[in-house]
Amino acid sequence: MIDTEKRLDTEKKIFGWGKYEFTILWWFFFIWGLVFLDRLVMPFLAPVVMADLQITDQQYGLINTLTTGCYAVSAIFMTGFFEASGSRKKWLVLLCLLAGVFACLGAVTQDVWQLLITRAAVGFVEGPIVPIMFAMLIRESQKHRIALNSGLVNMGVAVIAITIGPIVVTQIAAHTNWRIAFCVAGVASIIGSLFLIKVLREVEYVPAEKKESAFKTFGKLLKYRNVVICFITGILCMAGYWTLMLYATLFFSVEGGQELTSAGLIVGVMGVLCIVWTVVVPKVSDFIGRKPAVIMWFALCLIAPFVMFGAPTSMGAIIMYMLVGGIPGAIFPFFQAIIPGESLPNFMLGTASGLITGVAEIIGGSAWPAVLGVIAANYGYSYVILSAGIAFAAAAVLALLLKESKGQRIDDTLAT
Repeated sequence: MIDTEKRLDTEKKIFGWGKYEFTILWWFFFIWGLVFLDRLVMPFLAPVVMADLQITDQQYGLINTLTTGCYAVSAIFMTGFFEASGSRKKWLVLLCLLAGVFACLGAVTQDVWQLLITRAAVGFVEGPIVPIMFAMLIRESQKHRIALNSGLVNMGVAVIAITIGPIVVTQIAAHTNWRIAFCVAGVASIIGSLFLIKVLREVEYVPAEKKESAFKTFGKLLKYRNVVICFITGILCMAGYWTLMLYATLFFSVEGGQELTSAGLIVGVMGVLCIVWTVVVPKVSDFIGRKPAVIMWFALCLIAPFVMFGAPTSMGAIIMYMLVGGIPGAIFPFFQAIIPGESLPNFMLGTASGLITGVAEIIGGSAWPAVLGVIAANYGYSYVILSAGIAFAAAAVLALLLKESKGQRIDDTLAT
């Protein structure tokens, strides 16, 4: 058996991080940003792709539904299968490689059904990537850096996939065509995955852990209170997050009386601040604890939707949205990795993270938007935004049931 903390403390340091910890942290930052860009490249280039392949709005919706659905199902069921194998490195490399390959294959599709298959495949192979990645990262992280490291990996999506990515792929598509842009995004992931072969260490589990089935692990997870709370709170967080992401522009344009360009600028400023929040939100928990931090951040999140609902045309609604609209995406890693990572044996973390992520994606990212459409049609966009505030308020109350996990590590079941 090993003493993980002693090993990390004696390892050569780079700016305070262990050498290997620092290396995989930044490789995960880049690879997760690149792989997530493969998932988003279709939405970014939707106007030109739809025009070229004559895709209808209904077919475009089906593509997004299947991509998200395959992502969620794979995160839930395939992550546990990969964890049970006892070897994380080979699966992570393979999944990242396949994400790039399927993104490239999307570039040669000739009709909507071929494209649908390739996009569903991208979603399927990406589902287990971040649960496995976080499980590997947290095992190599010093206790006082677990939250910060998780936030920095999450920042890779904000910087590469959401901020830089749309600019790059749309410029490539404008100067060449959308097929080249798909290929560029895919090739970047392929190259990144090949570097992981050299960078990552494989850590095998002891035989007893390798033989345990994923379904048996599911049952064991329900015995941990923090996992159950993370499971439910993660759904509420995802529902509130997608509510703001999908309807903020519509809200400020229709209910707020803003021009479309002004509404876009408001959302853009929120996106820039989102990069900052991906680090600040988890880091604050290192000082005040996970439980108080989660409650505090959810309490801040609910302010913007309630102000927007009560005073849709006010400057306060704009300012509050720009300031805190990006926080929900920075909170989710608490339920996806940080709290489970400090509450569970490490060999169960990937399975737990996949389960939490997958169900949150299905309910909060796929099913909930359909409910929002009904609310919007019957009551207007203000009530849609209000639903996000209610979700955040419920999550804050539920977080009161969490057990503080800061500073804990349960990984003594790992092999030497």
